[in-house]
Amino acid sequence: MGIKVLVAGVLLAVTIGGYVLALTVLQRNARHKTGLSRFLFILATIFLILLIVVPGSIFSISTGEVGVVKVFGEAKHTVSPGIHFQFWLSNTVERYDIKTREINLVFEAYSKDAQTITGILAIQYQIMPDKLIEINSQYGSVNALEERLKAIIIERAKSVFSDKGAMVIVEGRSSLSGEIEQRIAPMMEPYYVTVTAVALEDISFNDAFESAVEQKMVAEQEKLRAEYDKEKAIIKAEEALAVAEREAKAVIEKAQGDAEALLIMQEAWSSLTPEVKEAMLTEMFYAKWNGVLPEVMSGDSIDLILNGLTSGSRTTSAAPTE
Repeated sequence: MGIKVLVAGVLLAVTIGGYVLALTVLQRNARHKTGLSRFLFILATIFLILLIVVPGSIFSISTGEVGVVKVFGEAKHTVSPGIHFQFWLSNTVERYDIKTREINLVFEAYSKDAQTITGILAIQYQIMPDKLIEINSQYGSVNALEERLKAIIIERAKSVFSDKGAMVIVEGRSSLSGEIEQRIAPMMEPYYVTVTAVALEDISFNDAFESAVEQKMVAEQEKLRAEYDKEKAIIKAEEALAVAEREAKAVIEKAQGDAEALLIMQEAWSSLTPEVKEAMLTEMFYAKWNGVLPEVMSGDSIDLILNGLTSGSRTTSAAPTE
C-alpha cells in the first residue's frame, strides 16, 4: 500500500505540474512557445494515463501468503511474497493465507451401544501452495473449501465413536485424537490440504450415562480402598504374628533354660550325702523361720526344731569370745 501511494503521489504531482505549466505558456500568447505548450499538454496527459493505470496495478504479497492471478476471471498462475505489477483492468489477484489454519467443530455422535456423545474438535491444517489454482478453480475460496472439509471431518469423527462402546470411549479418551487424525488425514489430500494436528478438546454424554459413570468410579474407588484396608490388615496381622512368634520363642527358650537349671540342681542334690542334705534343709528352715513356735507340732517337727537349736547352740558355744 505504501509504494502505491508514493507512485500515485509522484504521478499526480507531475501531471498537475505539466498542465499548470502548459496553461501558463498559453496565457502568454507567445507564438514561439505554442509548440512547447502542446508538448507539455501531451506529457501531462501521458502522466495522467500513468496515474490511472500504474498505482492500481501495483500490489504486494505478504509473508505467509500466496497470490493467485486471474486474467479476466480465470486463474492463471501464482505469485510469491513481494511487490508485483499486474494490469488492473484485466488482471485481479486473490490472496491465500498458507500459514497454519484451524477449524473448530462441535458435533454429536453415537457410540456403539447407542449413547449420545457431544464432542468439541479442533483441526489444524495447511493449504498446499502448489495447488492454489486448483482450489481457486474448484472451490473459489478457502471458506467454501473449509465448509467441505467440515463435513468430511465430522463424518470421520462420528465413525470413530460408532465403532466403540461408551465405556471404552471414556477409558480410552487419550487415544481418540490420534485415531480421528488417522481417519481424517488421508481424506484431506484430495482437497489439497495437509492436516498437522487434531485435538479432541472435550466429550460429554447424556446425564444418565454421566451419573452411571460417576457411580462406577465411586464403586471402583471404594473397591480400591477396601483392597488397601485388607492389605493393611494383612500386614498388621503378619507383624503381630511375628511379634507373637518372637515372644513364644523367648518363652520356650526361658522354659528350656529353667528346665536345664532344674536338672542340674537335681543332679547336684542327688550327689550330696544325707548329712549334707539334712544340714542344708535345717539351714534353709532357720533362714525362713521367724522364731515363733507353732501351737501344734508333730514329733518330727519337734525333733527338727530341737536338733536345730542344739546345733545352733553348739555352733554358738564353739565360737571364740573376744
